[in-house]
Amino acid sequence: QAFVNRGLKPAACKCGPDYIDPMFHSRIIGAKASNLDSFFFSDDTLRALLVENSRGCGVSVIEGVMGYYDGLGLTSTRASTFELAQKTQSPAVLIVNARGAALSVLASIEGFLRFQPESGIRGVILNGCTAMSYAALSRELETRFGIAACGYLPALPGCTLESRHLGLVTAQEVDHLKEKMQRLAQQAEQTLELDRL
Repeated sequence: QAFVNRGLKPAACKCGPDYIDPMFHSRIIGAKASNLDSFFFSDDTLRALLVENSRGCGVSVIEGVMGYYDGLGLTSTRASTFELAQKTQSPAVLIVNARGAALSVLASIEGFLRFQPESGIRGVILNGCTAMSYAALSRELETRFGIAACGYLPALPGCTLESRHLGLVTAQEVDHLKEKMQRLAQQAEQTLELDRL
């Protein structure tokens, strides 16, 4: 939403066959939305779809699925966000829950960076963080790992999206969703490094 508000005409791609998130992207945010699925599509098709769906857009964002390395099975990265990033040569920005944590956040990030020799992770966003903890953690993050600290989003009561057994509710089921997206976009302008992203 912040990129839309900046006039960048973003393209939003979703990793996998999920249809709910693209509905949020297109109907609520107004971004050009599509799916990129490394299980159903060949590598060339993935790259061609990314290029085609990004045409005329100022920035493309691929939303991951589950955890970064989570794929088809419990022990495989097949059809994971990691695999899609590798196949499309897209830099990854890891979003980490930092609420109520300190140095353990860096240990978790280090695990993601070292788990695969070429993780593709170029930056980190800290979720649920405060300004004070972000100031210290971001310095350590960049010094220790040489990756970009891309900002944080503090907890915003009233902006959470409820979920149910099979995942998120659909866009039509969320009250005041456009207002929530605008509030999140305003916060993003304050605490995310949008230019760096």
